Amino acid sequence: MNEIIISSLSEELMDETVKFISSFQSVDENFVAWLGYSPEEIRSQLGAETQPFKERCLIAVDRGVVCGFLGIHLSEEHSIARLLGPYVSLQKNWSDIALDLLKALKAKIPAHFSLVKVAFYAANVNCKQLYATNHFALYNAEKTLMLNSKGFTNSQKVINKQINFRSYQPTDYDKFIQIHPTAAYFTGAEVISRLNQYHRLVVAELDNCIIGYVYFEMLLSDGFAEICFLNVSPEFRNRSIGSLLMSEAVNEAFKLNWINHIEISVRVNNEGAERLYLRTGFKEKNVVIALQRDLNLFPWGDFT
Repeated sequence: MNEIIISSLSEELMDETVKFISSFQSVDENFVAWLGYSPEEIRSQLGAETQPFKERCLIAVDRGVVCGFLGIHLSEEHSIARLLGPYVSLQKNWSDIALDLLKALKAKIPAHFSLVKVAFYAANVNCKQLYATNHFALYNAEKTLMLNSKGFTNSQKVINKQINFRSYQPTDYDKFIQIHPTAAYFTGAEVISRLNQYHRLVVAELDNCIIGYVYFEMLLSDGFAEICFLNVSPEFRNRSIGSLLMSEAVNEAFKLNWINHIEISVRVNNEGAERLYLRTGFKEKNVVIALQRDLNLFPWGDFT
């Protein structure tokens, strides 16, 4: 049997690799967070980073065929690396290939980074065992909720003449940054950099001051929308502003006939937010667990 080769992802193997990843994402037992479902969406995500994909993505190749993938998303602002994978097709050698990918990733993690994080469906037993035995500790669990377009009618809006809902403008940046959580997956600056025709940021404005926002992405290739962040300034909570922002995002997304459903995640212990989403019509789809490895305590090195 030929030796499996670990190397950086190349443009020549990009198409094969994104199809390889896509084949796993629709199966709960294989799903890893932070990448899309379709090859088109995955390719756009891998190519959207400021750092070239060949500098942050690894593949395993068996006799010329891609059999494994592991990438990272680097957040310089937080000194955090987020793992995209591993995805491995050879079940008999799953652990060996996954460990080889993790070991090879050391050269791609900046020396000053302090945390490595990963998230996947709770049903992904392979990833759960791999990371649990290699100094990754659970730090979060979120329910993924889904709202289907079938039978959906526009949300009823509560009339509030004092609050204006509109698209984000560059002059909103300072107040937006104050509201955006510092530990969020995307920093405030990263959210702004992602804005385009289908990645929308809607703000709630009162007396010319931003008091809340909702950021959502409409994924053309995957055919659904994801509400990524919904936040309201603490002093304005419990005034139905979150519900109104939710309605803005849902109604905007479902204007597009290719959006078949909307997804949103909520921490398993955030009962207030979950009630809001359930009232809107969302239903639980699955649970994503998130783990992290503290590189100050466990430097990136040996794995078992």
